[in-house]
Amino acid sequence: MKLLEHINNQTVLTQEQATEFINTLINQDIKFEEKVELLEAFSRKNIHQQELTYIVESLIHTMYPTQPTYDGSICVCGTGGDKSNSFNISTTASFIVASAGVPVIKHGNKSITSNSGSTDLLQELGISTTTVTDVSVQVKNKRLAFISAMESYPIMKYIQPVRKSINTPTIFNLVGPLINPFKLTYQVMGVYDETKLEMIAQTLKDLGRLKAIVIHGANGMDEATLSGDNEIYELQEDGSIHHYRLNAKDLGLRNADNSELKGGTPQINKKITLNILNNQDHSVKRDVVVLNAALALYVTEKVETIMAGVKLAQHLIDSGQAMKQYLLMGGC
Repeated sequence: MKLLEHINNQTVLTQEQATEFINTLINQDIKFEEKVELLEAFSRKNIHQQELTYIVESLIHTMYPTQPTYDGSICVCGTGGDKSNSFNISTTASFIVASAGVPVIKHGNKSITSNSGSTDLLQELGISTTTVTDVSVQVKNKRLAFISAMESYPIMKYIQPVRKSINTPTIFNLVGPLINPFKLTYQVMGVYDETKLEMIAQTLKDLGRLKAIVIHGANGMDEATLSGDNEIYELQEDGSIHHYRLNAKDLGLRNADNSELKGGTPQINKKITLNILNNQDHSVKRDVVVLNAALALYVTEKVETIMAGVKLAQHLIDSGQAMKQYLLMGGC
């Protein structure tokens, strides 16, 4: 396979070759073993930033030649692959962000590398995912829509078994949060691999995001966390990308080891999420959700600083607005 040779030789793929890479993985006539070999080879490759954009655009355009839009929308999500087994931080934060009036279109999946992916949790919460065609109405009425990656990209059913057969993170850990069917205005994206932050920030710019934060959590998490300095690349409205570090303690939040943020089964994670939203949990689990919600509130220009985002997120929980958002979604 010529494409495999190019990948093994560390050749920077063209847009056509990136499209061939995607088409090979979704081709039912290609042997499973050949797909695994191709994906493993690409996962070992030093990925060029432009290749990432090409692959993301190729995958999006297989399903959405013209992406739908919703003005002011954001997705808050992580790549997975950090092996932290944390509870569903970004999903919990999404309720808080939406309760501030921000249109949230969260793209998620079943678990690949953890005990409970976002759609696993939603199923336990009794909240249905929304089809792409119904998202605009859902967000207009309820401010928040959850989209299942397997429903929005049914072609992923051909890639998922290949991906699951590989025990290490693959290119699809990076790609997953980037292929939201909607052409978002804003994004907060957690990344397990610190070396990929700048390239992902540039790819978000290529995809048309107005503002975005790409974050590698302290001590290796794909969320902003409480255990030290979080590495951040911020895409600003003028197109510039700024790098800085953010420590939760400088925002008045507690320091905590990443192990204190562990979740478990969807049933366990449901209890954690509800206790945070209904203001019963005042542990560091609440603090980490507040931190991630604050980043989204800041990126979407609801507040002028991340510190102000922390204060607003805390108020949204304390006042019951976050829980009202959950109930509005039909949670059980």
